[in-house]
Amino acid sequence: MNIISVLIDHRINAANVLAEFSIREYLKNADSMIGNNPFQRKNVKSSGTVYSLLRDDLKQGCIIPPIVLALNVDPLEGKNSSSEKDIYKDYIENNINQAIILDGLQRTNNIIDANDELIKAKDIEALEKYQNYKIRVELYFGINKIGILYRMLTLNTGQTPMSIRHQIEILYSDYLKYETNGIMLIREIDKESKGFGRYSFKDIIEGLTSYLMQDYLTFDRGDLLENIKSLEKLSKENQGADIFKSYLELFHAFLSRMLKLLNDWEYNDIDCEYILTAAPFGKNALAIFSKSQVMTGLGAAIAFLKDRNLTDFNKIISDIKLLKFNGDSKSAIYYMLFKLDDLKVNAAKIGNAQREYFYYFFRELFNPEGDSFLSIDYSIESAFKRFRQNN
Repeated sequence: MNIISVLIDHRINAANVLAEFSIREYLKNADSMIGNNPFQRKNVKSSGTVYSLLRDDLKQGCIIPPIVLALNVDPLEGKNSSSEKDIYKDYIENNINQAIILDGLQRTNNIIDANDELIKAKDIEALEKYQNYKIRVELYFGINKIGILYRMLTLNTGQTPMSIRHQIEILYSDYLKYETNGIMLIREIDKESKGFGRYSFKDIIEGLTSYLMQDYLTFDRGDLLENIKSLEKLSKENQGADIFKSYLELFHAFLSRMLKLLNDWEYNDIDCEYILTAAPFGKNALAIFSKSQVMTGLGAAIAFLKDRNLTDFNKIISDIKLLKFNGDSKSAIYYMLFKLDDLKVNAAKIGNAQREYFYYFFRELFNPEGDSFLSIDYSIESAFKRFRQNN
């Protein structure tokens, strides 16, 4: 293995090292590197004509575009050294099995497959010649998760990129491994039941995505430009803070306050003075305010208020302690359920309409310049007025 050059990628603040590997050297760690990257798409089966041609070309010493790898540690960080190439070479030789593939998964699979074909053919001379051929490899050092996603998006422009929701899900998958401040996140496949402090990971991700996209609608599209813009925003906001944790703790604090104010309230047909056409949106405070429609509305509303310098995560968390009902709390919730029922009857897309309503609800609730600031019942009413004005 030979180091050709060392450059700094100032966009993602990471060192980029160009190296030459023999195919033999690369193959030693190829399987490990393929398994290291949770961001990568599944392998495209390589039995097609194009990949068959690529394998034949590789066996003849064809030069392919550099494969791009990443390591999250920079051995030169904080050091001044005149022998940087030697330091990087030594680190690569001992740690390349920990690298992940940013660009070149299919090339790597075909390098492996070509090698296997020669072994199967028992052509020792051709195998030896093949394994001595050189390939170019770029390695990024000291690159974090956001940098990895950013580079993958910009390198793989020929593919349909992952949706921003999927990217955020990957970035914060570590939160699935432990409890944080008494909060547990649950996957769809987990047998854990949801409840106060036990939230759907998918729903929280959708809420944060709505914050980043500044839109209460759920996003599954993979638009490259929108994804890059969202990652740029996430990268800027994550400096010195964990935006996922901030959103999660804010939602948890809001739900905790609502449970306290409603004090074990349960829906009862007898107490409800309104006639509902279907089952209520929720039959208790937890069921109402822990739905994904609430989380996405909350995320989009925070983005709206924050962009206008009206509030921020810390201020909202502080303000939550002051939330109140100006009138009877039970009457206000029954009124909300009645209005949500009316919305369900008339909306073309019920889920989207519910998200839009909660977006306005939180905008009213946490806007310090509004008439409904910190008043739950006032916000319930004014949010429906705004909804009707816009629909």
